[in-house]
Amino acid sequence: MSESRVVIYPEEVLEGAPMQSADRAVRDLKLIYPETGFEAMTLCLGVVEIEPGHHSPLHKHRCEEVYYVVQGTGDLESDGRRYPLRPGSAVLNRPGVPHRVHNTGNETLRLVVVAGIMLVPLLPSWPTPSPYEILEERAVQ
Repeated sequence: MSESRVVIYPEEVLEGAPMQSADRAVRDLKLIYPETGFEAMTLCLGVVEIEPGHHSPLHKHRCEEVYYVVQGTGDLESDGRRYPLRPGSAVLNRPGVPHRVHNTGNETLRLVVVAGIMLVPLLPSWPTPSPYEILEERAVQ
């Protein structure tokens, strides 16, 4: 019987999740995901990094998602309203609510992201090939 994975190391993190931009001004890093070898049943963990003056694409999904701001300042845009973010801020994104994050500061905005496992491609009925429904055009990688 093989042992279940417990730890991921920085050199094993995967880039290129749906929020990542082609120019890498928005990086979407996968840590605890099936793609990184974890058998998580209900949650996944990632880090999103956004460079100054950039934002994640407007999107929504079918699960709850939590952000914790580790570094930088910005705004959460949620359902058309904007909320300031700073280190130590926490966010709850509700299912089906369009949202994105803007970096309004002068350093990288770094968010720890915990979401329901439904963010990984387990829903064949989701309306797009990605488990995210991206609501604005993005450059393809």
